[in-house]
Amino acid sequence: MGAITLPEGHRYAMFGGGDDNPIKTYYEGVFEAVFIVFHPFLIPIDDATATDCYLEMDKNEVELQFRAITWEEMRQKLGFHDVSRIDHALRTMIGALKPHAEDQDGASRLIEYCERENILPPSEGELSDFLENRVLRVLLEMGEGWIWSGDEFCMERHLIHLRETLVADTWGMQHRTFFSYNHEWLIVPPWDSHFTMFCGRRAWIEQVVERCELEGFYCDDETTINWSFSERKLR
Repeated sequence: MGAITLPEGHRYAMFGGGDDNPIKTYYEGVFEAVFIVFHPFLIPIDDATATDCYLEMDKNEVELQFRAITWEEMRQKLGFHDVSRIDHALRTMIGALKPHAEDQDGASRLIEYCERENILPPSEGELSDFLENRVLRVLLEMGEGWIWSGDEFCMERHLIHLRETLVADTWGMQHRTFFSYNHEWLIVPPWDSHFTMFCGRRAWIEQVVERCELEGFYCDDETTINWSFSERKLR
């Protein structure tokens, strides 16, 4: 009996384009545009001890207890020349880079500032808890009712009802990707990344970005998930 191999993944439900291949090339013929959404830094609104309890909080509590700090705000506070260095420093912090590609100085400055100011760095690998309700609420307002959610490579997927999901504290599974019932859009966080990709028609993305007040940028034909690097490789 020969080796068992998985079938090719559905591009409307996952990202599998690799580290160094253009994102838009991977989704060619499936989605018109891709917007990179930065996961925000978080700071407590009133209770300074909220950062100590963050891991035990559900998505509704996170939304109530914290406010967002943008990457641009952090760039200015840290004196970085560009938000790409935020991405570089964050990936260094989680050990996602080979030694030659690390930015230890940037990571140290970021860690020290966050500790001093009681700020939580962005999460990686899944849509930010702080953004989940905001995004799902806007999708509901835009007419979505039932949507699919799945794991990293969408080997497991669940059909979820937006209104029920919004009021629930816990979801019963780790939701990593979200995509429309008719495969018209996709929300997917790449591995080891502090951002999420919003894929679909340009007009749809523009509405979501504006209504959710999301920070980020549109991919061009050369953008990869390693967009914050030039000649260096992530791994």
